[in-house]
Amino acid sequence: MFQYLHRMQLVILLGVFIPVTHANTQWDSFRNGGASRAQKPLPISWSFESGISWQRELIGYGQSAPVVWKNNLYVTSVLGPNKEECVLTSLDVKSGTEFWSCRTPSATTTTSNYMHSRAAPTPLVDEQGVYAFYEGGNLLAWNHAGKILWQRNLSQDYGPFENNHGLGSSPAQTESLILLNLEHQGPSCLLAIKKQSGETIWKADRPSGNSWTSPIVRKTSEGDEVIISSAGTITSYAIDTGKERWSISGLEGNSAPSPSLVSNLLITGARLPEFGSSRTAAESNLCLLLNSSPAELPTVKWRAEKAVCDYASPVVCDNSVYFLSKVGVLHCLDLQTGEMQYATRLGCECWATPIVSEDRIYFFGKNGETKIVAAGPEFELIASNSLWNPDAPPAPETYREFTGESHRHGEDSSTETADNASEGEEKAGGSRFTRMILRSDTNGNGVLEADEFPEAMREMLKQGDLNQDGKIDDSEMTEMEKSFRERRAGSQDSARDPIVYGAAASDGSLFIRTGTRMYCIREVQ
Repeated sequence: MFQYLHRMQLVILLGVFIPVTHANTQWDSFRNGGASRAQKPLPISWSFESGISWQRELIGYGQSAPVVWKNNLYVTSVLGPNKEECVLTSLDVKSGTEFWSCRTPSATTTTSNYMHSRAAPTPLVDEQGVYAFYEGGNLLAWNHAGKILWQRNLSQDYGPFENNHGLGSSPAQTESLILLNLEHQGPSCLLAIKKQSGETIWKADRPSGNSWTSPIVRKTSEGDEVIISSAGTITSYAIDTGKERWSISGLEGNSAPSPSLVSNLLITGARLPEFGSSRTAAESNLCLLLNSSPAELPTVKWRAEKAVCDYASPVVCDNSVYFLSKVGVLHCLDLQTGEMQYATRLGCECWATPIVSEDRIYFFGKNGETKIVAAGPEFELIASNSLWNPDAPPAPETYREFTGESHRHGEDSSTETADNASEGEEKAGGSRFTRMILRSDTNGNGVLEADEFPEAMREMLKQGDLNQDGKIDDSEMTEMEKSFRERRAGSQDSARDPIVYGAAASDGSLFIRTGTRMYCIREVQ
C-alpha cells in the first residue's frame, strides 16, 4: 500500500510531463493524439467469464483502433475477398448497439489476407464528424449521423501505392486539417488536407520506403508542427506551409512504432530491422529535447542501450518510458536519463500500443490477454486479464479469408509473398524476396553495390555482405533469403484471428478491437 501511495504522489509531482489532456468522453485518434493516456481510471480486473460489459461481431475485418466521441464509438473495416468495400461503423459505447454503418466501394482492390493490411489506419473524429483513410486510397468524411460529407481517391491523385504489405499509417489532426503520411515504395508524400472540404492544402515530398509509423502534432508558440519518425530520420514540418523545419538522420528500424510527445521530450521507437544490428536499433530508440523555437534543431537527450520496440509504440508513465520488443521483452527506462530501470519478459506479444491509466500501463497481448503493470523503477504485475478462453478462442462468425483453390495452406494462389514463393516462380526469375531486393539495382547487373542502397537500408548491406567487398552478390542474396524465411517461419499461423490490434479508452471504459470483434470493459455500476 505504501508503494502505491508513493506512486500516486509521484504522479502529482511529475505532472509537468503529462501532455495536454482530451475531454473524458473522447478518444479522437490513434493513441489519442500520441500520448495514449486515459483521462479516467480504467478497470483492473476482468475475464472472459465476467467483467466484459459487451462484445459484438464487426462487419468484415479491420486492424485499426477504435475512436470515441461522446456516445459514439467508430471503427473501420474492409469487406470482401478482395477488400471490395470500405466500411465505417458507429456503435453505442454503452451497449454496443449499432447506430449506423456505411459501405463504400474501394478505390483499389487486393486480396484480403494476413499478408496485407486490412483497414489498418485508425480514423479521426471531432465535433463535426469522422475522417477515415483506407489503404486502397479512399479518404472520406462523414457527419455523426452517417452522411458522407466528401470523399477522395488518393491512389488516383498520388498513387498507385506500392507496398509489400499495404499502408498502415494513421492520420493526425489539427482543428482544421488532416495530416496523412503516404509513405511507400513509390513516390511518397505528407499531405495536409482541409477537413471541411477534403482539399489538399499542401504536399511535402517524403522518402520512399515501407513505413507504417504515424505522424503527431506539436503545438508551439511559433506555430504548430507535424513530426514524423520514419525512413531513418525524424523530421518536423510547419503545419501551415509544409516546409521542413528540422530533421535528424542516422536512425534505423523506425518504420513501425510512432513517436510519443511528453511536454518538450519526444520519445521515438525503433524495431530490429530484418537485416540490421540490435545495437544500432537500440540507439534509434531515443529521447529528443525539443527547443521552444521549432526552427532550432533538437538535441539528443539520451539513447537506449538495449531497448527496442516493434509494432507497439513507446509510452510514458510517471518518470518512466516503456519499450516492448517483438518477443515481449519489456524495457523500462528513466525518462530523464535513459538509464535502464529493468528488463523483463512480459509473457505476451503485443501489436497494439499500450494505454496509460493513472499509474498503470495496460499492455494488450495479441492473444487477448491484457497485462497491467504498475509504473515505477521496479516491475510489478498488477493483473493479467483474458478476453476469451485460450482453449477455445472465438472464431470469426462471418468473415472468411479468401482461399485460392490451388494454393497451399489455404491462401490465395494469386498472392505473391516472400514467405511462400513457389519453386516454379523461383525458376522463372527468382523469388519475390530477390526481386524485392533487386529493385534498388539501378544498373541492372544483378548485384547490389553500396551506392545503390538507400540510407535507411545501409545496415542491411553490412549484415548481408559476407565477404565484406562492399556489395551483395547472388550467393549473399541466397543466404539473406534463407535467414528471412527462417525468421518468418510460422508467421502465417500466428496471424490468424482472433488477434488484438488496437484499443481506446473513454470515460472509464476500455474498448479493445480484434480483426472481427469489439469488446467493452467497464466497472459494474
